[in-house]
Amino acid sequence: MAKKNKSGKKRVVGKVFLVIGIIISMAAGSMLAAAQHEVNGSLNLLNFDKKNSLDKVDVSKYDTVSDSEIINILLVGADKNLDEQNTGGAARRSDSMMIATLDMKHKKLKVTSLMRDMYVEIPGHGSRKLNAAYSLGGIKLLYETIAKNFGIKMKGYAEVNFDAFVEVINAVGGVEATLTESEAVNLNDTNYIKRKKYRNVKVGKQVLNGYQALGYCRIRHGKWKNDHYPAVLTASGKGDDYGRAERQRLVIQALLKKVKSMSPAKWLDLVDIILPNVKTDLDKDDIKSYLMAVVKMGTTELKQFSLPIQNGYTSQKINGEDCLVPDLPKNREALEKFIFEKQKK
Repeated sequence: MAKKNKSGKKRVVGKVFLVIGIIISMAAGSMLAAAQHEVNGSLNLLNFDKKNSLDKVDVSKYDTVSDSEIINILLVGADKNLDEQNTGGAARRSDSMMIATLDMKHKKLKVTSLMRDMYVEIPGHGSRKLNAAYSLGGIKLLYETIAKNFGIKMKGYAEVNFDAFVEVINAVGGVEATLTESEAVNLNDTNYIKRKKYRNVKVGKQVLNGYQALGYCRIRHGKWKNDHYPAVLTASGKGDDYGRAERQRLVIQALLKKVKSMSPAKWLDLVDIILPNVKTDLDKDDIKSYLMAVVKMGTTELKQFSLPIQNGYTSQKINGEDCLVPDLPKNREALEKFIFEKQKK
């Protein structure tokens, strides 16, 4: 039992978690017949981080919700690769924040995107944008901030970086996408595609490599006030954050289609690519338990949600920055209903 849009900036790094969860889950199915040491061998590739375990964060002073049959994991997408994050003086920024939910009670997989521009109270630091919590105090402060403002308890965390997205796309031979003229022009004229030699995309259907797919997912240009860029629209006519969210969904769908057609052996190869790019405080036994639970569910469908909800925030300029100021009671209620499927009394 449970205890007591303007779609914001959904950055693409977070979306790789959708793929990671499904790939690892499918690979876990093939692991069922494998020797125990093979399973442990794959998990050894993870970067385990017990120093920052979320179970060391005291959230008892906040009104939080939990359920023993519903596991919530905090997912963080980092905007620097592992080497850069280990460099002294490198800025720590959470490029995306999500809550992944393994709902064994209702046999569902869910993911909630937390918009980085939400203006919330960060314990000990006053009110700021949500993504500032990670910069100020790392994963622990980010978790405490989410618990305080949205009332969700977490079992642990996982952090991934850009490298995993690029490497997985390349490992499957690229993904198919259909670009509009404005998308192709934008990608070839900006630095969204990190490596210049790949800024040669065209209008229409084509196969994008990892760098091109990442750039495609990052496009967020609408028509700027100074008209520096014209509107960059999807085939369905969406621009700005709405267009970016649609591009991300299209790439994820294309990637999953490819992955599902691969053999279990290839899935395990992808796991070996992904895991070195992931840092977590979860232990091996918990990870294996969660993976087996996903396999037993027999579903790869992901229910998606985002905060703040439509009509649940106001756009405000605070200290010169564009912020989304959420109606906390309304957003907490909506999030609790999505995660725990608890109806309002």
